[in-house]
Amino acid sequence: MAIDVKKIISVYSIGELPRDNKGIIGVFGIYAAYNYNEFYYRIVSKTLTQASKEEAEKVENQLYQAVLDCAYYTFHGARTSMLWREIVEPMVETPEDEVHALVAFTNVFGIGYLEVVELVPGEKLVTRVYNAYDPGRYLEEYGPQPHGRCYMFRACTASYMDLVYGPPFPNGMGTFKCKEVKCRSMGDKYCEFVATKNQDE
Repeated sequence: MAIDVKKIISVYSIGELPRDNKGIIGVFGIYAAYNYNEFYYRIVSKTLTQASKEEAEKVENQLYQAVLDCAYYTFHGARTSMLWREIVEPMVETPEDEVHALVAFTNVFGIGYLEVVELVPGEKLVTRVYNAYDPGRYLEEYGPQPHGRCYMFRACTASYMDLVYGPPFPNGMGTFKCKEVKCRSMGDKYCEFVATKNQDE
């Protein structure tokens, strides 16, 4: 059975994620929060454009790792949830199907429509997004950026491969690494991510 992307998005888009009076969302085995993001954009942009190359690389690695932690646990929580088992799991016949299902689930969050460009089972995943929210905001508010700013989609792309092809949860995180090879914040027409096996593992 092929992955019904529209059905997955439709099912998970119904209603609003439950949150308490502080904005904390307890879902999929993690706790997240609604926050204003303007402060985040300003700090990241100023820090990375004013820091030395070495310092900027350290900050970017920390940002990527933070999002990878979140993505890895969030997607694991999603794919072990009752709703996933009832709606999505019957569609999944191969590991590649699961990767496509996770990408579809990501598109529920409304931060840009991610699509699979290339998938080499167990080896490589290339994803692309034309309308990612983050790079457009960086470009509009802070001008062209020296590096890609889509830490979310970059980490998500790696986490799909970690979960599907890496060691069983929670030991698979970091099995794959991902690079952003194009980004709208740098003037490209779209943002593109390439996840490959981490040779350090």
